[in-house]
Amino acid sequence: MSHFSTEPRHARRDRGARVGRGALLAIAAVCIAAQGLVLAGAGWAVANPRQVDDQLTVWSYEPDPTIVQYADRAGLSEEGRFLFYASVPEILPPERFDLFCSFEETGLGVLGCYTLADGRIFLYDVTNDDLDGYEVVVAAHEMLHAAWDRLSIEERDALAVLLEADFAALGPEHELVERIAEYEALDPTSRIPELYAILGTEISRLAPDLEQHYARYFDDRSLTTELYAQVAAVFDSLEERLQQLSDELDTRFAALEADQADYADAAAALEADITAFNERASRPGGYTSQSAFEADRQALLDRQAALEVEREALNAAVDEYNALLEELEELNAEAAELNRSINVDAEPLPPSQGSDDDLAD
Repeated sequence: MSHFSTEPRHARRDRGARVGRGALLAIAAVCIAAQGLVLAGAGWAVANPRQVDDQLTVWSYEPDPTIVQYADRAGLSEEGRFLFYASVPEILPPERFDLFCSFEETGLGVLGCYTLADGRIFLYDVTNDDLDGYEVVVAAHEMLHAAWDRLSIEERDALAVLLEADFAALGPEHELVERIAEYEALDPTSRIPELYAILGTEISRLAPDLEQHYARYFDDRSLTTELYAQVAAVFDSLEERLQQLSDELDTRFAALEADQADYADAAAALEADITAFNERASRPGGYTSQSAFEADRQALLDRQAALEVEREALNAAVDEYNALLEELEELNAEAAELNRSINVDAEPLPPSQGSDDDLAD
């Protein structure tokens, strides 16, 4: 009955002890390696403080639903969303927005800004339903400023070449040419950073190298560029209507001026002829026959009747002109409201070359 002999049991314990010590050595090695990883991580953090700050910020930041919606609608990638949240974006009403993104320039509007001092994004609260999606585009634009702020000098220099090439490809008549010139006039160093943010959010087709770069920040960049196209169409349509109506008013005004001048000349000539007719008729022997008198009188009455028809037509044309002028004023009011909704302090329009006061009935 040796099933429970003590020797084999002792032998197994000795081997177990040796295995245990081996396991402890292995654990110690793992612990040392883990400590090495921690130390390596600490070294990375020292070398990359911005990334550490970003991560800590994102962990502590609680985006409100609207901010999340902006990121979703812009088609941001994980990295793009990370940079957006790392900038602690905040949507501000007009009275608070100017405290963070002040801009003293009449005729230009600011809808967002990225503050280099503290890496924050502030967004203007656009409430006009016709411009739904504009804030999404602006949010993506400012996110790209945050991305640019984190790029190395070498990356920026390489991108600058690509950005200038795609900008040049748009052509000298593209509206962006004037806009970039305005940026440069205010800050000569802003050209490339603004091209980077604008091309990435507004231009649908770019060179493959640029598309590849922007793919870091967008899963679907077309979501943002399509929103921009929709917003731009609102302004383009209104501008086209304003231009067409303004051109038509200019044409009508010139025609009315000419017609009024002709009418005034005809009326003056008729008045002179009527005066001459009355003087002749009042003189003894002025008319030697009743038929000659009646013929001249009828001719003057016919001219007077024709002039009355011309006057009525001229007045109708004036009424049409004034109706178009009212339509233009309504469109201008619509444009002014759009401008106010995008934080534009518009310059007063110069007086029209013509008004209903200039066109007498």
